[in-house]
Amino acid sequence: MNLALISQPTTPNAMRAISALLSAVAKEKPNVGYIASQPDPNREYFTQTQRLYQSLNAQMSVYLELESGFNHEALNALLNCDVIHLSGGDTQRFLRSVKQRELNTVLKSFVKDGGAIVGVSAGAMLLTPSIASATLCGDVITDEEAALSAISLVNFQFVPHVTDEQLNQIHFKQQLSELKSPCYLCSDNDAVLQMGKELLLYGTPTLYKNPAK
Repeated sequence: MNLALISQPTTPNAMRAISALLSAVAKEKPNVGYIASQPDPNREYFTQTQRLYQSLNAQMSVYLELESGFNHEALNALLNCDVIHLSGGDTQRFLRSVKQRELNTVLKSFVKDGGAIVGVSAGAMLLTPSIASATLCGDVITDEEAALSAISLVNFQFVPHVTDEQLNQIHFKQQLSELKSPCYLCSDNDAVLQMGKELLLYGTPTLYKNPAK
């Protein structure tokens, strides 16, 4: 199981983590597919991400949207890629779309069959047991707790974009204490890489475990 959980993909440690994951694919030029968290009609974020992977000697030619522009041919092409990139965005909206398209089990099977996934911000939180942690990075969550269950490819939650200032805020600490799983707090220049059974940390991610749970 090869997974990268990233806050901000263009930072040095994030690039190192993505590069390490691409190296594990063991292809001269890995093929990467992109799942948009929400419609990107001008392909602005897709194009930016294409350039990032090009700089790492990988190609990204598959774009999949999960809402009105959903395309089964694009899904089939995506599943033939070596790596799937889950974009950032509105975490709750992204999770709802993934569930509506019944991609939870599809993405699990993709990883089980040897595919790798890079999750960025919202996309990273989708790989965890629950997106409840999204409130800590400013997302508005309106669904009931039971609806927040995610793909659960790792056994910890993830909070992206964490700053030193937040770590000292009482409200942030209170929200953190409500999470039901251990959680990695990652600044924009942090990344967590699951390579097989080995967990690799880039930068200084902080693992939070609630002593009361």
